[in-house]
Amino acid sequence: MIHISKINEIINGTIHGNDDIYIKGPCSIQAGKKNHLSYIKNNDYLKYLKDTLASVVIVDDKLEIPNNINVTLLKVENAALAFIDFLNLYNNIVNDIDVNTGICSSATIDDSVDIGNNVSIGPNVVIEESVILSDNVVIKANAYIGKKTIIGNNSVIQSNVSIYRSTIIGDYCKIKSGAVIGGLGFGLITDNKAKHHRIPHVGNVCIGNNVVIGSNCTIDRGTIDDTIISDGTNLDNQVHIGHNVNIGNNCLICAQVGIGGSTKIHNNVIIGGQAGIIDNLVIEEDVIIGPRSYVVKSISKKSYVSGNPARNHKDHIKQDILISKLPDIYKKISGN
Repeated sequence: MIHISKINEIINGTIHGNDDIYIKGPCSIQAGKKNHLSYIKNNDYLKYLKDTLASVVIVDDKLEIPNNINVTLLKVENAALAFIDFLNLYNNIVNDIDVNTGICSSATIDDSVDIGNNVSIGPNVVIEESVILSDNVVIKANAYIGKKTIIGNNSVIQSNVSIYRSTIIGDYCKIKSGAVIGGLGFGLITDNKAKHHRIPHVGNVCIGNNVVIGSNCTIDRGTIDDTIISDGTNLDNQVHIGHNVNIGNNCLICAQVGIGGSTKIHNNVIIGGQAGIIDNLVIEEDVIIGPRSYVVKSISKKSYVSGNPARNHKDHIKQDILISKLPDIYKKISGN
């Protein structure tokens, strides 16, 4: 249980109501529970505030709160972000992240590895030579870290992750279970005898700060230049990033997306699930690509595309409506 004063310290709010409550965990505002904490972020949810069973609710300090409520409020500048801070605090306590530091005896670690303060290394982890683990890094069971890899402060490598040589991972990153980072890309040259020759990949993978790599993602190393994933980008599960791909800041890439080699994706791009992007394209900033789209040409900034092949979303919708009417049009034309 977490005292309200500690929560308030984390979220930098002000307490309105009972300042001596212990919180067991989070809850939704609609399905509130006693001694639990929830939040509302806008006026649409104020209707739940009167009858919620939650003991504490985080609210934006600009919301006009009704007078007839019996719940303790934590007023903050941004309730949604404050609730995320609370969830992080709760998650750390539940999973004992702050106390599970130390190196498991079954881990295999080269003598040349540089290990920072408060690092946690789990069972059967293998770490090769000249790796740098910065402060507060967590590496969970069965992970493999290849030589000369650098992992930044407060990053978490979950179980069964494979990170190949010379990969650079920034601060506050999370690499989820089963991800493979820095494997060889799919680069081939075919000669006139139809024989395929694999191209050696001597580039690396560079991942910025505050990046999340989902479970079972695969990120290929660069052929010569590096594969880059920049600050604040989030990859959902089972995403594939080809060699030399360069992804900008704060992109959101949903599950089962595939991105062909050497494609450049600028900042703040959103890619829906199961979309495919061929190689050597440029996707400019603030683009939205709808789910299951097939992108075969570059996209200019602030566009919203969808379909196979991907085109302007509004045009795609109009074309689909027209196609659905073709049987009736045919009947009228043919007289059948």
